[in-house]
Amino acid sequence: MTFRASFHFDLDPAWEEAVRKGRKTIDVRVNIDPYADVKKGDIIRYGSTEVVVRKIRAYPGISDLLAYEGYENVVPDAADFQEALKTLMGIFHSKEPPHGVLAFEIEPVEDRDS
Repeated sequence: MTFRASFHFDLDPAWEEAVRKGRKTIDVRVNIDPYADVKKGDIIRYGSTEVVVRKIRAYPGISDLLAYEGYENVVPDAADFQEALKTLMGIFHSKEPPHGVLAFEIEPVEDRDS
């Protein structure tokens, strides 16, 4: 039996819906505790939605993350890279996090055995 940690993080309701529908597959978090404690296979709960963490990648900054992960997987309603960057920079108060950012590749729990 594999132990999986469980976390509860806040997420904008519109993004929670996008996660549930599989449109948002990457969650971005600052590379500090408690986010840095998340491991592959852990469960994250956003409101009423549970996801399993499939992969975790670290990036020095938000632009790097968006370039590699694809802005549409991170900010699914963004029209382009610049709009996604502007959205995330607003969340991070227009500053790049000094410890970098984490990309959690996530999948809704109810879909993981499909």
